[in-house]
Amino acid sequence: MVSRSNPPPPLPESPQYTAVPAGEPSPQGSPNRGTESPDPYANLSGANLPSSSYLSPDQPDAALLGRPDSTVYPAPSIISRDSIGGTPSASASRASWGSGIALAAAAGGIAGTEGGRRPSVPRGQSNLAHSSVGWNNTSDDRISTSDEDEEQGHVAPAAALSEKDQYPAGYPYPAKKTRKGLWIGLGVAALIVAAGLGIGLGVGLTRNKSGTGIGSGTGTGNTGSSSTAKGTGTATATTSAPSATATTGGQGSLITLDDGSTMTYSNSFGGKWVWDAANPFNNEAQCNSWTPALNQNWTWGVDKVYGVNLGGWLNTEPFIVSSLYEKYANVSGQTAIDEYTLSQNMGNNLTAAMTEHYDTFITEQDFAEIASAGLNWVRIPLAHWAIETWEGEPYLEHVSWTYFLKAIKWARKYGIRINLDFHTAPGSQNGWNHSGHQGDMNFLASVMGLANAQRMLDYIRTLAQFISQPEYAPVVQMFGFINEPNGNGLGKAPIGSFYMEAYKIIREVTGIGEGNGAMLSMHDGFLGMTSWFGFMTGADRVALDQHSYMVFQDQPTGTLDQIAQMPCQWWAAATNTSSQTWGVNTAGEFSAASNDCGLWVNNVGAGSRYDGTYAGYTGPTPGSCAMWNDYTQWNDTVKASVLHFTKGSMDALQNWFFWTWKIGNSTGTIAQVNPFWHYRLGLANGWIPTDPRQAIGTCAQDGVSGTNFGGTYSSPYMTGGAGAGTIAAAQTSSYPWPPVSFTNVASASMKSIPQYTQTGTPITMPAMTFTAPSASSTINAGTGWYKANDASRQAYAAISGCAYPAEYSAGAAVSANACGAGLSQAVRRAAQPAETAPPS
Repeated sequence: MVSRSNPPPPLPESPQYTAVPAGEPSPQGSPNRGTESPDPYANLSGANLPSSSYLSPDQPDAALLGRPDSTVYPAPSIISRDSIGGTPSASASRASWGSGIALAAAAGGIAGTEGGRRPSVPRGQSNLAHSSVGWNNTSDDRISTSDEDEEQGHVAPAAALSEKDQYPAGYPYPAKKTRKGLWIGLGVAALIVAAGLGIGLGVGLTRNKSGTGIGSGTGTGNTGSSSTAKGTGTATATTSAPSATATTGGQGSLITLDDGSTMTYSNSFGGKWVWDAANPFNNEAQCNSWTPALNQNWTWGVDKVYGVNLGGWLNTEPFIVSSLYEKYANVSGQTAIDEYTLSQNMGNNLTAAMTEHYDTFITEQDFAEIASAGLNWVRIPLAHWAIETWEGEPYLEHVSWTYFLKAIKWARKYGIRINLDFHTAPGSQNGWNHSGHQGDMNFLASVMGLANAQRMLDYIRTLAQFISQPEYAPVVQMFGFINEPNGNGLGKAPIGSFYMEAYKIIREVTGIGEGNGAMLSMHDGFLGMTSWFGFMTGADRVALDQHSYMVFQDQPTGTLDQIAQMPCQWWAAATNTSSQTWGVNTAGEFSAASNDCGLWVNNVGAGSRYDGTYAGYTGPTPGSCAMWNDYTQWNDTVKASVLHFTKGSMDALQNWFFWTWKIGNSTGTIAQVNPFWHYRLGLANGWIPTDPRQAIGTCAQDGVSGTNFGGTYSSPYMTGGAGAGTIAAAQTSSYPWPPVSFTNVASASMKSIPQYTQTGTPITMPAMTFTAPSASSTINAGTGWYKANDASRQAYAAISGCAYPAEYSAGAAVSANACGAGLSQAVRRAAQPAETAPPS
């Protein structure tokens, strides 16, 4: 809220960042395998574990990452939050809050994911656990259950079906090779619905043509102006008609959850929940009295973002869901260090295990609790395999999308806004495990850097089309179109070119000006916020995103009180400067951590700087992590200091998303690990404020003063007003697409690297299917494609019969006759995506 009164410590004249070493990435194809260790994480220096110095580069000067005046140097974003993971909740009643819905995402395939889009690459051995069957077999080998599924906090679904069983009656079961273009049904029946709620997780296979599709609901309205959204598609009403009477309530009211159970709503902040089966797009819910209801305008600069991330849910990270990784820690010598290796190690249990995780880690109860905690936004990390996978990618495709749809429904019910955080990119945009694959960066770098970026642009357009529909725009009001591209390895110029191209694609879909699509969130790439001042001046509604951590560098030293005041000293001035100069900005991630103690906080198998167990670290080592790792050892003084630190961070950053809402239990000696990062645990135990407004004024109390941002941005274009969308031609030409060069591919070689070709069909994502209140009525849920006449591009597709380099390990050596090399890509596509009817 305020800036510092005293000058910051001197900063280095020429900051030096640790170079990206050639660590060993997650295996692709067939990694070297050894004998399984009795302790799967006992020998983490083996051939399959990358050097932790790559993922948590030690910074030679602590001033580089998030120090005072961090507008000059990058905020200590996630330079080392790369191994965050976790498991289901520690709550004793956790199981009772499962959704109870057997997924029914099997009504058909996603339009546009036909096999012809995928590159022709050798598939290689899949390394599936407990199976000798390869990826491309046609037998029913992908789902199995065992007693192991009930260990480590994950319980197998009540029934597991073969893939053939998961498709609707009469739907042709695909051969294994084409399975990737189809939705996987994971339930006991096609559309099992929680009693009385009238919701089925159906699949809409629609292409955007005349406004027909799969959906549900009637009504009119748009973002911020109406209580309902007008549907753009039609669907045949399903059976089981619920009551058309609207259901709403506040403090003390009884809520029926998706699983049919009930709970009493405890929200002392004036929140109101709304669920109307006759109108599932009712946007009258309000999470608390100081936040506008979803059908009311959000005013940037006046309304404040008090948010949490739902990390580790739809994109797993080891430090958040540790027990999930512990269960599949080591299979045939391969250590699970990211979702790539986790998926391989799960083998036949991939579908059942990941679905159980999605189903139990975050549930409707969490959304109710988030509203009751005085919070008003959630940032939801989503991986690109929610849309599709290509050959060689072991991830479970599509299923997480079903849960994102559930998240939209729950957020709407409790009046919570969503920041959709697209957390992974093909090839990896940062080399960290939360990008899906730990190792080298092959996005905007290496010979596959352009092709992987082309894929990503398609996915960004697909998501923009979906969330811009009037059914979803009132809920999904921010879109972080790529998470944490590592500017220190990729360089600002390629990232800037990608940002410019992504912005154009998104705004071609949404249109320009307030009320037309979501606020966009653009990460600073660890280059510091001021490095982007002047970039895309005139762009329509682009928020600058910083991820503010101070623990992935030299460890802070001093008394508890001194350390508790550091967030205000480090970040308050930078935030005010960014608001006054750039415009809207948020802290998409921060935590209560004042040191790097914890399980896998720095990476799977890496130690901590704080206690000197982090390899290669030579900075201060204040002491043992034993007390910090176990919050039950914290006395009231320690809790008060952590609370002060957290409130100072909130006040300094002003609009924020805490990382993260929940940390799952570990199967180790300490069950509730990583307490610094666990909002829900801190809320219950005293180091997270019970009302986020309690943080206001903390920096002033700490003696940090300065020029506060007054709530009005310097130019109307920043929030979609006059001048929005008027980027000068000189700026656009300075960041061309494709980029002129990569850090490891010279400009002269860019025409010789592989490309995909714009001949594919764009992907349209399906919506939920809602039960109509009567057999004769229908409820529109949208077609999945907002702008039917979008004149953007055809989708990128692999050139048939051409072998592309490996997605994650292509290297920088340019080869002759590369697939698609030198193609002059069409600027606009010839036709809109074709409409595809769902299977009968």
